[in-house]
Amino acid sequence: MKTIYMIPAAAIAALVVLTSCSMMPKKTSHVKHVPDMYAVAAESSSSFVQPSNLPEHYSKIDFPEYKYVAPYPKDFRVQIADGITGFIVSDSTLPLVDFSVYFEESHLPQVLKDEAAFEMVGSMIRRGSGGGISPHVLEDSLEFVSASISTSVGTFLSAFDINCLSKDFPSMLELAKKVLTDPSFDRTQLEIVKANYVTAYERRFETPAKVLSALKAKVNYAPNPRLWDANAAEYKAVTAADVKRLAKGVFSSKRIVFALAGDVNKDSAVVALKKFFADWKVEAATAEKPKPIPLTFVRKPGVYVVDKDITQANITMNQPFVKRPHPDYYPTAVASFILGGGSFSSRLMNRVRSDEGLAYSVYSTVGNDYRDTAMTTIALQTKVETVDFAMKLIFEEVEKLAKEGPSPEELSQAKKSLVESLPSLFDSPSSTASIFATGELLGKSDNHYLDYVTEINAVTAEQVQAMIAKYFDKSKMTISIVGPVAMFDSLKPFTVIPLDSLEFR
Repeated sequence: MKTIYMIPAAAIAALVVLTSCSMMPKKTSHVKHVPDMYAVAAESSSSFVQPSNLPEHYSKIDFPEYKYVAPYPKDFRVQIADGITGFIVSDSTLPLVDFSVYFEESHLPQVLKDEAAFEMVGSMIRRGSGGGISPHVLEDSLEFVSASISTSVGTFLSAFDINCLSKDFPSMLELAKKVLTDPSFDRTQLEIVKANYVTAYERRFETPAKVLSALKAKVNYAPNPRLWDANAAEYKAVTAADVKRLAKGVFSSKRIVFALAGDVNKDSAVVALKKFFADWKVEAATAEKPKPIPLTFVRKPGVYVVDKDITQANITMNQPFVKRPHPDYYPTAVASFILGGGSFSSRLMNRVRSDEGLAYSVYSTVGNDYRDTAMTTIALQTKVETVDFAMKLIFEEVEKLAKEGPSPEELSQAKKSLVESLPSLFDSPSSTASIFATGELLGKSDNHYLDYVTEINAVTAEQVQAMIAKYFDKSKMTISIVGPVAMFDSLKPFTVIPLDSLEFR
C-alpha cells in the first residue's frame, strides 16, 4: 500500500515565489538585454527600404564577365630521360597519389585467331601477377594498404596505373615494377578471365543499346583488323602461351609519357622516377610491329534496321566528320551544341521532347579524334509508332538551322556554355595531369586550351549554318535503327541486317 504525502498549499505558494525571484536578473547584472527576435523582425519588415543599388528583378542582375585561364602544361612538365617525359601536379589536400604511365606502342593481332588472346593481354599482365609474386599475394598486399594497380593494352598505347596513399607510393612503385616487367600469366587466373570473356560474348546483344552500337559500326566502317570480333570458341581455346607471346614488348617503347598527381613533392618525385625507369626491364618485341591501319568508311547512306521485338526504337544517325586538328571542328562543335548538344537549350530537345513528348532524350554530338576520322551523331529513343514522325521533326530542325542560322542569343549561349565548361576538364589534380599527358601523346600544343577559348568565341552564325549543312546532311547519313521491322513500313526502303551478321570477322 503506497503512502501519499500531502504538501500544504501555503508551502507550494511560497516555493513558487522563491523560485521566480531566483530566476530574475539582478539590477547590477552585466548581462546585456537581448531584444526579442520576432519583435525586431516585425519592426524591420514594417520599415524596410530596398537599397537603391539592388535590381528590381533577378533577370536584371549584371554579373561580371567570366574569365578562366586553363593551367599551362609547361608549368607541370618534367623530363626524366630521353623519350621519357611527364607531368607532375602536386596537391596535398588528401594523402593520395595517382600515377599513370603511357607507352606509345602499337599493338594489334595480325591474324583473326589471335584476337581472343590479344584482348586478354591487358588484364592478364596484372591479374596473372609476376616477379615471383602470386596473384593472391598481390591482391592481399594491395587490399591491405587500400591500393590498386591496373593495366591496359590498346591499339596505340599500353598503360598501367597506380592509385594509393602517398606514404605507400614508393613501395607501390617497386611492387608494380616486379609484376609488370616479369608477368607470369597464372593459368588459374587465365581461366577466370576466359570465363568472363565468354560470358560477355554470350550477352553481347542482350540490350538494344548493345545491338545498336554493333549495328552502327557494321554499317559505317569498312572491315579492319582493329574491328575484329572473337567468338566464344576462340576465347575458350586461348592458352597462357598465346597471351605471353602477344604480350612481348607491351611495356617497351621509345616514347613514354606519365601523369603523376596528388600528395607528392615534385623534386623528390623526379628523383624517384629516374630511379624507377633507369633499370626498367622489358621483353623486346620479336619483330617490328606494323602501324595500325586507319579506319575507313563504307559510305553507303541509307536506313539499316535490326529486327528486335521492343516497344522503344533505338536510333542513331551518323555521317563521317573530320580527323583533328581540323578547322571545321570548332564551328561544328558550336553548331552541334545549338542543334542538339545543349540539352534543354537545344533545338532538338525543345522540338522533339518538350513540344511533342516523343523522346526522353534526343541529342547531337561531334566526334573528337586525333587518330581516325570521327563521325557526327544524332541519337534518340522513341516509341516504335512515332519513329517516322520523330525523324521528320529532327530533319526539319536540321534544315531550318542550315537555312536560317542561329539566333544571336543561341550563338552567344552556345559559345558561353562551351567556354565555361572548360574548367570541368581540370577538376582534380589527376584529371589535369592525365589531360596533359594524353595531349602530349596526341601532339596538342601547349597553348591548346588557351586557343580553345579563342576558337570557340570566333565562330560566326554563317559558320554554324555551313557546318550544319555539311556535316548533318541526311543524304550522307547512315540511319541505324533497332526495333520491330514490321512497324517501319513508312521508312522504306531500308536494309534489314541480321543480328548474327553484326560481327567483324
